[in-house]
Amino acid sequence: MVNKFGSLSLQGKSVGKLTFAGRNLVGANADVAVAMLNVNNTLNTENVTPQAGFDFSTAFGTPLKLIDAKIIAGTARSNQRSGARVATKTGTLLPMSDAKTDSLPEEEYDAVFVSGKDKTPHGRVRSADAFDSHDLVLFRVTPNYKTDNRGEVARDDYDEPMISNYQFNFIQQSKSGDVGNDDNIVRILVDPAESERLQTGLKPGDKLVPQGLKFAFAGNDATDWTVYADTLVVLDEKATEKPASNQNKATTNQADKAKG
Repeated sequence: MVNKFGSLSLQGKSVGKLTFAGRNLVGANADVAVAMLNVNNTLNTENVTPQAGFDFSTAFGTPLKLIDAKIIAGTARSNQRSGARVATKTGTLLPMSDAKTDSLPEEEYDAVFVSGKDKTPHGRVRSADAFDSHDLVLFRVTPNYKTDNRGEVARDDYDEPMISNYQFNFIQQSKSGDVGNDDNIVRILVDPAESERLQTGLKPGDKLVPQGLKFAFAGNDATDWTVYADTLVVLDEKATEKPASNQNKATTNQADKAKG
């Protein structure tokens, strides 16, 4: 499977201000208790599977902090027969007065979790849970075409197919040659103009480092994750820089929009 990452660590405070709304049961058998949380005093909610012993009798509207959270693939009751999956969140929910914080340092959360065509940010995640950004070896670049409402390729005024983005396909070098590992491919999408600039002179085997990473949950039969990048740079150009802190600067402003 392409982009099979398992789970991504999520920085709870980047999701926004969370208040307790109630308890719900989810999962294929409706046997998983989750805390429903309002986000930033809006009608938008997040479901979080909390730690064992969480007090579901907490009063409505009580502010809570989320630490050591993860986003993972879960099964939805409504479409489990089709094999579709949904993004589920787990973590530790604590009173705001509790002094505990995330186990990971803040700079580790160097990417953004997004949704929708407009890539709405929903918090900061740790890209290293998905792959080592310095371990990617390029082997293929192909366009993704825009489609119309009939599912056919959309064309411009000159009858040329319209490109939505380009997919840069990578092998993880550290896993290359492992015949027992069929989940070695990382696919990263880049906007057309930037992609066309990047492709000049590229060849198979080039090592590129993604910048401005964004992760969206797909949960279909092809992949669980869609990965976007603002750009890609040749590894040698990054040799003297600190990758986590550098990328963090590129993504912090996007993720902060989720806080409100």
